[in-house]
Amino acid sequence: MDLKEFYLQNIKESEYHHRFLDSIKKVNYTYNIFSGEEETQDYKFEIYDDEEAINKFKELCQPDVYFTVENTCWFYLITYYLNSLGYEIKEFPRILERPPVNPEDFTYKDIRNRLITLGRDDNGTVRYATRRAFVSELTFQKKTCNIEVNDSINQKFIEISTRQASFNNMHTDEKIAEIANLIENMLKKDGNFITPEYENVCCGFIDDAAVRNYRKKMQCFRHCTDEAIAERKKYSEEQKAFLIDYGLTIVKAIHELIK
Repeated sequence: MDLKEFYLQNIKESEYHHRFLDSIKKVNYTYNIFSGEEETQDYKFEIYDDEEAINKFKELCQPDVYFTVENTCWFYLITYYLNSLGYEIKEFPRILERPPVNPEDFTYKDIRNRLITLGRDDNGTVRYATRRAFVSELTFQKKTCNIEVNDSINQKFIEISTRQASFNNMHTDEKIAEIANLIENMLKKDGNFITPEYENVCCGFIDDAAVRNYRKKMQCFRHCTDEAIAERKKYSEEQKAFLIDYGLTIVKAIHELIK
């Protein structure tokens, strides 16, 4: 996963993390008075999975870390990525959602102040070892999803995911895309689309027309054209949360009807 590409493809002007856009775009550039801005660096911001992102975040919070341009960019990108996946830190619930422009405001000031509040200081001095231990104990957890995904449905998400990801390990846009993919996968039999008897479980609230309309509107999350990316950016985070819950409701209904 290239975190820089993930950020650039998904960030919206309305989002808090948008304020870091220029810094992230220009992280590999330097300026001199003779030639102006030049791309002189080749910093990479790649992770394998969520666990590696969390470990990298903890590394950045170590007391002896200096926030170079590269490390600052890592801080911005990881907080955006983990927040997009629905993570929060139990001890600091808002930090991933609203990270400071200066990372040391959190990695030094906030952590130090919390340890003093907890009485883990030595007459106002917080030892490096204490900070390291505290950082290692930070608890990363997923925010509660309103619609539960059972094991059977989660296995279907894993099977259709190009990276074999479970539903709760997907970021927001990916969840919507895979919901649309799974709906199509479940409805397509021998090259043709079936029409389940939705009224048997949906009490008239979901029918074939509603499912078709959902699939049509969610196409922008399934493609990476400039038009599709622009279209998906029109949705607010609140709207995306609704689309996930509504889509999962459709998935659960279809799963019940075709099993």
